[in-house]
Order: sequence, then C-alpha cells, then structure tokens
Amino acid sequence: MERFFEKITRALVENGNIREEEEEVYQYALKSMLILGGNILLSLMIGVCMGMPGYCVLFLCMLVPLRSDAGGYHAPNLFICYLLSFASLILTMFWAKETSVFQLAIVSALALGSLLLIFLFAPLDSKNRPLEGQERKCIRKRARIVVCLEWITGGLLLLVSPPAAYTVWSAIVWSGVGYIAWYLERKIEARDEKH
Repeated sequence: MERFFEKITRALVENGNIREEEEEVYQYALKSMLILGGNILLSLMIGVCMGMPGYCVLFLCMLVPLRSDAGGYHAPNLFICYLLSFASLILTMFWAKETSVFQLAIVSALALGSLLLIFLFAPLDSKNRPLEGQERKCIRKRARIVVCLEWITGGLLLLVSPPAAYTVWSAIVWSGVGYIAWYLERKIEARDEKH
C-alpha cells in the first residue's frame, strides 16, 4: 500500500502538481483519507447489512468527534484498528436491536463513568502526537463539551427512541474503554522498560 501512495505522489511531483518537499505530506493525507474513508464505507455497509443504517450513522457521528478530541488507545496496526472498530460497531448494533430497561440502565451508568474519565483526563496523547500547553487546553475543553453534549443527547433520545439513546451512550462507553486500554498499554510499557 505504501508503494501505491509513493507512486501517486511521485507522479504528482513529476507532473509539477506538487513540490517535492510536500511529497510526504501528500502521502500521509492520501493514507489518512483511505483509512477514514474505508472505515466509514465499511461501517455503513455493516449498518445496511444489519438493517440499522441510521443507528450506524448515529454511532459514527458520536464516536468520531469524541475519539478525535478525547484520544485513547491506538492499535499497533491498521488491521487491528479496523478489527476493534468493527467489533465495537457490530456489538453496539446487535445490542441496540434488543434494548431493554436493564441494558439502558447499565449503558447509561457506564457512559457516565466514561464521561468522568474523559472529563478528568482528556486529551490522552499518543507517542506520535504528544500534546502540550495551549493545544492541550483547547482540546480538553472541546472533549469535555462533546462528551457532555453526547451524554445529554442520549438522555433526550431516551424519551423518543431507546435504541438511539443506547447507540449514543455506547459511543461514549467505547471511548471510555479506549481510555482503559490506553492506561493498560502504558502500564505494560512502563513494566517492560524496567526489565
């Protein structure tokens, strides 16, 4: 896949469409578009196959901005990233089909716990993107606003569509799971560095 992007950007440089010093930036942009576009397209296909395209779109609309601002666990490679993303989507869609009062109580409590994690610790940085100073403050504020609005949205949707409320709160819960996975990964890395 890397060679494919290199060929495209090399052709753009040779045709004079981009400068040579911009080649890596364009490779990164192409790869990012493919990853995000592929993820969204496959997610929508899953939603259609499960007969829940609207809930799938709702889930993505809640999860993507929250994960973008709040941060969390990043898989070591694209395959694992896709696997985890699709597993969370499929589980959410399955559970949203059969929403019970008990499920809603559990997911709302878990979403509230995840909200607290995100509110207290956002944003979590990664090795590839350490955050400092004003940037951290700005992203923290945005993450707090997004998670609070999403939790409230879930509560309001509970009045009209319990499966929609479940879907929104599930996005918050999966973000919280990403926080726990991030923390565990850091603990394992710290332990390995000591040995």
